Amino acid sequence: MSLGQPGPLRRTCRRAGLDRNPLRRPEDRMQTALAALLLLAFLASLPLAALLVAVPVYRAEVAAVAAEQARLRPVTATVLTAEPAPLYAPVAGATVRFTGPDGAERTSVHRATGPLTPGAAVTVWLNAAGEPVEPPPPAAPLGRAVLLTAGVLLGALILCGGGYLAGRIALDRRRSRAWDREWAGAPWAGA
Repeated sequence: MSLGQPGPLRRTCRRAGLDRNPLRRPEDRMQTALAALLLLAFLASLPLAALLVAVPVYRAEVAAVAAEQARLRPVTATVLTAEPAPLYAPVAGATVRFTGPDGAERTSVHRATGPLTPGAAVTVWLNAAGEPVEPPPPAAPLGRAVLLTAGVLLGALILCGGGYLAGRIALDRRRSRAWDREWAGAPWAGA
């Protein structure tokens, strides 16, 4: 009579050390428990990282971008003259004319990352004094929050993996000592 192959659940339990094999040592069961505990700790760190890292970072980044954009004011300027961009740097300079906050016409040098033609309209950012400044950096609060959270999760993964390795090394030493004691006490060892 053939018993057949065990099912996938049984095979998985056996490989994980969750079966009732009498040859499993206490160290084997402790290793399985350590792996399960560290896996649960890592899985618990996922929502904690989202709540404690991602949400505050995202809110702070959104507030910083909003404050920067509130400090600056965009105006539309007309390109008067444009310089060709050099091959080594795709930034071209152009002289632009715009109306300042006081209503007076002003000219300024504008740096653009694409080709400009005279008569084209470009956006120039002004500070509170009406002087042209660099445009605010592009908003990427979600990207920064995701990157920082990924870094925290990578750190948690490294800690859990290092904890498992340290535990496994200690359990391997215990297994080796127990194996040596059993071999030394075997009936054929003294012959």
